[in-house]
Amino acid sequence: MNKYTHTSDFLRNKFDDLSDLEKVDFLQNLEDYLKRQDSSYYQNNISYITDAEYDKLKALYEKILTNNPYIKGKDYLNSVGHKPSDKFEKVSHKIPMLSLSNIFDRNGVGEFIERVRRYLSLDSNVNLEIVSEPKIDGLSATLIYINGNLHIGATRGDGSQGENVTQNIKTISNIPHKIEDPNVPEILEIRGEIYMKKSDFFELNERMQKEGKQTYVNPRNTASGSLRHLDVNVTKSRKLYFFAYAWGEISCNIADSHFEVLDLFKGWGFDVNPYTNINYTYEDIIKSYDDLNEIRSSLDYDLDGVVYKVNSLAYQDRLGFISRSPRWAIAHKFESEKAITKILDIEIQVGRTGSLTPVAKLEPVNIGGVVVKNATLHNEDFIKGLNSEGESIRDGADIRIGDQVHIIRSGDVIPKVVDVNIKDRKKDSQAFIFPENCPICGSPAKRELNESSGKVSSVRRCTSGLYCNSQVLGSLEFFVSRDAMNIEGFGGKSMELFYESGFIKEPGDIYTLQTRQSQGEIDILSLEGWGELSMNNLFQSINQRRSVSLDKFIYSLGIRHIGVNNAKLISHQLASIENLLSTVENITHDPNDALQAFIQNDGLGKVVISSFLSFLQNNKNISILQNLLKSVRVTDMVMEISEDTAISGLSLVFTGKFNSMSRSEAKEQAERMGAKVLSSISARTDMLVIGEDPGSKVKRAQEHGVKVIDEKEWLSLLDI
Repeated sequence: MNKYTHTSDFLRNKFDDLSDLEKVDFLQNLEDYLKRQDSSYYQNNISYITDAEYDKLKALYEKILTNNPYIKGKDYLNSVGHKPSDKFEKVSHKIPMLSLSNIFDRNGVGEFIERVRRYLSLDSNVNLEIVSEPKIDGLSATLIYINGNLHIGATRGDGSQGENVTQNIKTISNIPHKIEDPNVPEILEIRGEIYMKKSDFFELNERMQKEGKQTYVNPRNTASGSLRHLDVNVTKSRKLYFFAYAWGEISCNIADSHFEVLDLFKGWGFDVNPYTNINYTYEDIIKSYDDLNEIRSSLDYDLDGVVYKVNSLAYQDRLGFISRSPRWAIAHKFESEKAITKILDIEIQVGRTGSLTPVAKLEPVNIGGVVVKNATLHNEDFIKGLNSEGESIRDGADIRIGDQVHIIRSGDVIPKVVDVNIKDRKKDSQAFIFPENCPICGSPAKRELNESSGKVSSVRRCTSGLYCNSQVLGSLEFFVSRDAMNIEGFGGKSMELFYESGFIKEPGDIYTLQTRQSQGEIDILSLEGWGELSMNNLFQSINQRRSVSLDKFIYSLGIRHIGVNNAKLISHQLASIENLLSTVENITHDPNDALQAFIQNDGLGKVVISSFLSFLQNNKNISILQNLLKSVRVTDMVMEISEDTAISGLSLVFTGKFNSMSRSEAKEQAERMGAKVLSSISARTDMLVIGEDPGSKVKRAQEHGVKVIDEKEWLSLLDI
């Protein structure tokens, strides 16, 4: 099984610790991963990772090749874009359409200028003009004019060959079909970026939503898909625009500087970005970058950086190219995981366990290639300017509707508000009042007391349990999720659609869908987006999940405080579903006896046990459980345990991040070797196994005199 499947798998790997063979394997996996991203981005207009993540991976790939020249892979490093689609006629670029090298900080700006001066042998007192241009987040295209008439419009493709999209490009309103200037060169190739305005993107998504169709992710991918659509009428219906910023083949010299050429473009009827500047000093360049970074969220098109170009065309000719990029130009990328925008509203969402979570509804902003409209505000204390310890954050500034706020988004993490601009706050703004009742069902929402810490929880929860509709839907979505019953086909909005249509009200209803459909009690085919194929695939997926182990079954019930590990501990004690049902009967007659039976399991805390037993005391929960058992076979908790291993009979706790295996794999391995895996440190713990960033458990282990070993010692103990 390939252990490199996510961006984090590559970025967290300690490359220098690998053997030579492992290094080659790592680089090949990284190259394959990058190629898959290229294919989805350039051919299918889909981004599975953020721009920032892609840039980090590409930089890692380049660093590895530089530091390990014996490893092959430079062909990919020199590649540009992706090969053109077979759906279109090919266009060969007489002058390749290359990409730009990237820099990510101010040091990179100084290094770029120094490299240029050194290559040209320019003294520091010799003037070097640098043009700064906004880097539009769109689709690169080239326009070839013959005697002033638009002859061919093409995409960049792989830099050598692009796709002929002439008819589609002719639908773009600000691209001239004819240049009227009699002095225009006989052959003129103008290059630039095709993009969609943010306002048009949001309008398109609203229209798609009203029509019940799938909405789009971001303006860049939508622009790319629209331009490369086989139906020219679709392209025409989408409002696309073009900024000119470069050229390819020209039959005669037309200017001495880059900026002069851009002026000619404007005279010929092309749009050139108005924020393009000539800079004479390092300070000018940085100011151009900072000014654009500050206003980019207010612009009606997306930027992902600033491009710096040597202005003198004579200097550009001397500097030439290196592999896939010019020496005379470079892209200074923005911190794409950050942005400034406005809070339009604050909504309270109720989670699966009843938690009330405030969500900021934002003025839409593009962060890392994703249009962000919402950001978490965590809880009511966070809104007030307090952390979980009651200490001041953001200098005590609260968060209000109408505030200008700083947003971050990293990887797959939900966007967060990290700061607020108090100086821009309106005088009539009012502090946000957090509700004390559930906005879904109206039941009281309370903050629980944590018995172990003695502190009041920062999370306010609805007290109605599964009687609250929001919690019912959340529980159903959790039940079918990957780590629970893992029933495919209920992704996205599907479960919500089935729930709102009345087809599913509790987990057991999932397993009767096929029977009810065949008997005409429900009509899945009447639902938007559902056909015979998708329905039959869903039935097949459900039928494949009619048998499940006891621990998975308990975990899928979504009982508060019962995670994967606690579900295993409970299942080891119960062993079978029959014993679980017996516990239900016993708890009715003698709750204290049932409590004591579980307390003897030193891996389970009082809070976990109380939560589990409370679930079993609720008649509605038991009814749901019994209905579910009519359709699902629960297998006994059996584990093959090796005898006389080095850890047989020991109680272990794992913490931190592991490199050689996942923590879940390590826990399961320990259990198979006869050890008991606990979730917390106590005097009964024999050993704590730590990975990277182990946290506070190390200190607790030392306080209890528990032996602490690292991952390397753990592997040695297992003789791996």
